[in-house]
Amino acid sequence: MIGDKEVANGPINKQPILTLTGVTIGYPGITALSKIDCEINKGEYIAVIGPNGSGKSTLLKGILGLLPLQSGKITLHLCNEDHPNIKPASLFGYVPQKNRSETTFPVSVKEVVMMGLYAQIGWFRRPQPQHWELVRQSLAKVGMVDCAERHFSELSGGQQQRVIIARALVSNPQIIILDEPTSAIDISAQQEILSILERLNQEEGKTILMVTHDINEIVHFCNKVLLLGGEKKYFFGPPNEILTRETLVSVYGNRIYVYNHNGHPHVLVGDFNL
Repeated sequence: MIGDKEVANGPINKQPILTLTGVTIGYPGITALSKIDCEINKGEYIAVIGPNGSGKSTLLKGILGLLPLQSGKITLHLCNEDHPNIKPASLFGYVPQKNRSETTFPVSVKEVVMMGLYAQIGWFRRPQPQHWELVRQSLAKVGMVDCAERHFSELSGGQQQRVIIARALVSNPQIIILDEPTSAIDISAQQEILSILERLNQEEGKTILMVTHDINEIVHFCNKVLLLGGEKKYFFGPPNEILTRETLVSVYGNRIYVYNHNGHPHVLVGDFNL
């Protein structure tokens, strides 16, 4: 087991924030994932990996309540006793897979971020000055304050993704759920996104659950890996325990190699003489 990672308020709180017990989920006539058990603690950074079609996005939708469970239970622990009136939905900030239609929004950047507050203020009520201040603060966290008045469609792919993350942050969620946030953007933009998420995790103590295909990019600061291998196969634990050749080959096939770099496992795919 790896040691506790330091966050803004000290080591990760061992009190769980999210527990999956026997979670089975899918679509009518199809089971995508079966009997998933895992416990996520407040302040952890969880990487969700697996081949295409292994159920990664399906799992996120189940956690968010967007897809009903076939069986099992998802427990959201309201571990912030200082806010007894907090609603479960407000604990989550969601960054879905990039949607091409969303990139052409005929609205300003600040209006896109404001969408993250509509559940609180109501769709037919006008935002108040305090709501716009929350939007400004959220944009500041992703380095996009100077673009607040620009049209969303004018931004680069990486800038748009930062705005979508700001939209997820504006309600001050405890858990940030991201579905491949670095896909379809260039390497420089990917690094900016990952730096933002690392800062949110380590400095603000946000719990992060992130689907990714590039585990090497986040293995240095994720606490645990959830590796999905199809309906009845999954692995959950610290990177050094999950990212082994034996485990990865059982999911991805034989052309997988793992090497250790600065104490972290790194994954190679291809034909190598190692």
